[in-house]
Amino acid sequence: MEYFSFGFIGFGLIGGTIARALRKLYPDAHITGYNYKKTEPHKKLEMAVRENVLDDVTADINVIAECDVIFLCAPVLKNIAYLEELAPAMDCKKTMITDVGSVKGNILKKVEELGLEEAFVGGHPMTGLEKTGYEYSDEALLKGCYYIVSPTEKSRRSDVDFLKGFIVRAGAHPVVIDADRHDTVVAGISHGPHVVSAALVNTVRELDKDGIYHLLAAGGFRDITRISSSSPEMWHDICVANKDSIVEFLEQFRETLNGAEEAVRSGDDEKIFKYFNSAKFYRDTFM
Repeated sequence: MEYFSFGFIGFGLIGGTIARALRKLYPDAHITGYNYKKTEPHKKLEMAVRENVLDDVTADINVIAECDVIFLCAPVLKNIAYLEELAPAMDCKKTMITDVGSVKGNILKKVEELGLEEAFVGGHPMTGLEKTGYEYSDEALLKGCYYIVSPTEKSRRSDVDFLKGFIVRAGAHPVVIDADRHDTVVAGISHGPHVVSAALVNTVRELDKDGIYHLLAAGGFRDITRISSSSPEMWHDICVANKDSIVEFLEQFRETLNGAEEAVRSGDDEKIFKYFNSAKFYRDTFM
């Protein structure tokens, strides 16, 4: 298949980053953004047109449905709602649809319900910033990152190959993982840590009666809670969409934390050292 036109629904940090990469790699392609506001201009989309990242903006979802490739880049629950709007207008034989959401199980279920399995290839670039919005988008965010690809059992090979090829050309590394495995893994390395980070911040906030915690919070606290500056809307949707995997991870985390608490409470030198040493050994193996 040939891919000459790209449509975007959702155009924040990740949507803008992917569109910038597409513009560089496919300079002759037509890229359209969807304005969900319909009756008023969308400032970020208009900015992208001025910067030549987008060719145009439409408030008609049927225009997006006619693109060769559609990128769903809205929060995960909204992506499902947009799928329902797109399905009646899409020609599944001609159009490929992909997403960038960090939960795959729920959107795959909706894809199956709507009969879009042939046209859909799930995607999830493992990159980002604590800041949100198109103005922070940068194609360099894709450089060196892992970009998960989660096809359905019926996804066209040509569509999977296109997405993987784009990922490689954009400087990222494609990793093919099925939806269930994806949701379990990201609960441990992304979703759960966001819940834990928010718990740390909220605990300190509750203790900080006179502002001294806030005043003295330095590098360590700021580093491990940086992700709590991310979009609350996005993380609300993720927790709702990937509830089971997140709860399973938090149960395991609670067990580990309880072990650490007991070691500290009892003053068990060996267990305390082992707790920190094992974490250091594993963390130092990360790139």
